[in-house]
Amino acid sequence: MSIREVYEKNMQARLDEWKTRLEALKEKADQQETNLQLEYYTLIDEAKLELEAAHRKFELLKEAGDETWEEFKSEVETTWDSLEELIRSLTLP
Repeated sequence: MSIREVYEKNMQARLDEWKTRLEALKEKADQQETNLQLEYYTLIDEAKLELEAAHRKFELLKEAGDETWEEFKSEVETTWDSLEELIRSLTLP
């Protein structure tokens, strides 16, 4: 397996992990008081939109040619770092 294939496999695993985490957060938000639910739902929806954008960038990365893959990879990593920080900040009691 090439370095690129390993990298893409790890990125796919991260996407799957984030999706699962957001689903779990949604379930916790469902159990909160009504006044908190709206705030949590808004934050979770924002994170879901960011996750979808990261997934689209990941798909473009997978399709990139070898000559542009490294350049595009650094752009994707920046997006992913922001998304990971956002998801980590979403903590519910």
